[in-house]
Amino acid sequence: MSEPRTLSLLPWQVTLAEFIQKAGEVKEDGACCAFIVDPSIPKAARGGYASLVMAYSRADEPVCVLEDGALVLVRDGGMASGKALAERVFVQMRRLALDLTLTAGVALIGDDPSQSVTAARAAATSVPAGQVGTEG
Repeated sequence: MSEPRTLSLLPWQVTLAEFIQKAGEVKEDGACCAFIVDPSIPKAARGGYASLVMAYSRADEPVCVLEDGALVLVRDGGMASGKALAERVFVQMRRLALDLTLTAGVALIGDDPSQSVTAARAAATSVPAGQVGTEG
C-alpha cells in the first residue's frame, strides 16, 4: 500500500502512518472504513474514487488514499457509524452509477489499529460490489 499525497484536496487527508496513529488515539469507540475500487477500474481513475469518498465523508474524519481505494477513520459510534458512513457513500455513488465499482468494509478499532485496517480491507474484499462487509 503506497501513501500518495497527490490528491491532497482536503485538510483531513493523511498518510497511512498518520491514519494508524490517529486510529490509536480513538480506540474502541472508533471504526475503520475501507473502500476498495474494483481492479477493472484503471489506476489513473482510482484517485477520483478516493476524492469522492473524501467528499462524502464527514469533515474532520481522517481519510487515507491508497492505491486501490481509501480508508476513513470514524472517531465515534463504532460499527454502526462505520456502516452508516459506508452506506452514505454508496447512496451518493449510486447517483453517479459508480456504486457497483467498489466495495466497503468496516472494522472496529481495537488495541492494534494496523490490524483494524487489515480487517476492514479484508471485510471489503469479502463482499460483492456495492456492498458493505464487516469484520468477524
